[in-house]
Amino acid sequence: MSDPKAYAVIMAGGSGTRFWPLSRNETPKQFLQIVGEDSMLKQTWDRCLALVEDPARVLVVTAARYADLTRAELPDLPEANLLAEPEARNTAPCLAWTAAELHRRDADSVMMVFPADHVIEDVEGLGRSVEAACKAAATGALVTFGVPPRYAETGYGYVEVGDSLEVESAAPVRHVVAFREKPDAATAQDYVAAGLFLWNSGMFVWRSATLIEAMSEHLPEAADAATRMLSAASDDDRAETYGDMPAISIDYGIMERASAVACVEAQFDWSDVGSWEALAELLPADADDNVVRGAVASLDASGNLVHAPGEAVALLGVENLAVVRAGDVLLVARLDRSQDIKALRDQVAAAGMEDKL
Repeated sequence: MSDPKAYAVIMAGGSGTRFWPLSRNETPKQFLQIVGEDSMLKQTWDRCLALVEDPARVLVVTAARYADLTRAELPDLPEANLLAEPEARNTAPCLAWTAAELHRRDADSVMMVFPADHVIEDVEGLGRSVEAACKAAATGALVTFGVPPRYAETGYGYVEVGDSLEVESAAPVRHVVAFREKPDAATAQDYVAAGLFLWNSGMFVWRSATLIEAMSEHLPEAADAATRMLSAASDDDRAETYGDMPAISIDYGIMERASAVACVEAQFDWSDVGSWEALAELLPADADDNVVRGAVASLDASGNLVHAPGEAVALLGVENLAVVRAGDVLLVARLDRSQDIKALRDQVAAAGMEDKL
């Protein structure tokens, strides 16, 4: 990054529930090797270093229970740059705290926010897009990244964009008209056909001062608590203060309420790998159109995903299944229902198998 005020912020506190049973409460998705040889967190760290070059300009926000896992994965992360959330309260509180911390260090700082569990391979394209976002952020805008939809996905929210923002950049930047919730199939088709709707990536860029101003206007409890976090005298004080923040996402709490919001059209490949179905789209299929990890024999079976390293699996006459063996749990599900695994976990807990989560 040419901007010396830019800092990368990695959000690494998620629980990865839709990747169960591989992702568990104690080792969620971002700490796993889902795609590639490194954990998703480590891959995100490497991308951030490619942008800012200095580990001192990368901050990681994670749950306190994952602090040791994070340190083990990222040994070059400065201790002061690990912000351990006392409890999970969604993305607005963690970003309010991070903005307050960065603003304390540098009143002109720019935050580039990346979830820890996304797949982006085109780092050069990411850099061009981030440069564009930083220019838009310099105008006082809160900036998100929208991904041109490759198909009518119902598992993502969408960003409706309008007129162009007047900045010189290598990536299109437009004003945001509205954020749209995850649509049904027909609505998703309409969005794609309209050409003015992009997948909401959940990545952002803004000046820390701009976010603090927006927090003060739309989430004043969060803004106040974030400031008090900086002077908390103990872990107990910090936990009590963090608990004063409203448990709400940055999308609902700020982005959908703010007026000066812009969207950069992503110039890079992107997947949030939010489900087993999404993983199947990323990995190469065999001659029978099955995506497999493990020893698999199949007869008249296609379009399946098998994740069972070290196991032997045989498929007969089945299609569109996710077959996942992870530790002491076997999951068999329709691949196109993999977005519902979060709800399935509730049933697992209700059946008295909380220790499997």
